[in-house]
Amino acid sequence: MRKVTGAIGLFIVLCSSIWLGSSSCGRIFNGKSGYLMSEDTTLSLVVREWSKRIEKYPDNHEYYAGRAGELVKANKYKLALEDVERAIELEPDLSEYYALKGDILLALNRSFDASKTYEEAARKFPRDVQSLVNLGRFQMIVRKYDESIQTLNKALELSPNSVQAHFFQGLAFKEAGDTSRAIANFEKCALYDPGNMDVLMQLGQIYTARTDTSGLAWFTRAIDQDQLNDEAFYGRGFLYQKLGRDEEALKDYQEAVDLNASHYLAYYNTGYILFARKNWDRAIEHFRIAVKFAPDFVKGHYMLGLSNEGKGNSEQAFVHYRRCLVLNPDYEPAKEAIERLEINQ
Repeated sequence: MRKVTGAIGLFIVLCSSIWLGSSSCGRIFNGKSGYLMSEDTTLSLVVREWSKRIEKYPDNHEYYAGRAGELVKANKYKLALEDVERAIELEPDLSEYYALKGDILLALNRSFDASKTYEEAARKFPRDVQSLVNLGRFQMIVRKYDESIQTLNKALELSPNSVQAHFFQGLAFKEAGDTSRAIANFEKCALYDPGNMDVLMQLGQIYTARTDTSGLAWFTRAIDQDQLNDEAFYGRGFLYQKLGRDEEALKDYQEAVDLNASHYLAYYNTGYILFARKNWDRAIEHFRIAVKFAPDFVKGHYMLGLSNEGKGNSEQAFVHYRRCLVLNPDYEPAKEAIERLEINQ
């Protein structure tokens, strides 16, 4: 599933590889280079307003933190880091500044420094739930699942109803393969925050992996919460398909593509159902749309090959099987299909 929202969406964005455009901004402190951010019209009006305040009150930590937050929104992470470090220098006893610094370091792909910042915050503020959640979240991201679970347990001892702590611990259990405990965490999240889309989708996905009908209710709750969420319709459709309820799956896949015309997996799965019914022409139509939006989708080309072969169009089937091998020379199903066609010619 592709769409992510809320807290999980935030940290995925922060952990992504981010292009940082070159900047003529120089140092952000007036007097170091003569550069004034308040006069840089390439920056947002809000950033310039914060800059004016800093120029007037250069020792106000809140102003640096405020500008750092706005610079993060503009993807100017290097400048934001200088601001938040200045804020910490002026006021070292606010845990939220360390959290912001850690997240900025993640955005700069400086994972080691981010780790040290989160660890420092957890040591400095041992009873601050958010500092523990931030460290546990980071440990989960870098796949230190046992450490993440232990850290988040400390957060939950301090705040048993913390949705964030339960959520990230659920992710850690899920990635570690303990889906039963993951479900327990996510269900607590759903109890404390019934409209949390990330939680509803996680529960739907876990039950889908188990081919468990319980997942249908969670996807339906997600759809009720956001009727424009194509991934919720796709997720429910996929579970319907796994359960053999193809007509219901087709309806949900149609909803998904109505909301997102480039949802190639919804087209692919629709094509797969049509292929199973030997409706070659309509299957080919859907597989073609799938590879149009995902040209390197090997399975899409393979199913185009099978559908054309089923239709009796061996020449076109060869084209798609060979395309599979261009994309993945080790794709055995395509190799076997080519050998089969060559034998039958």
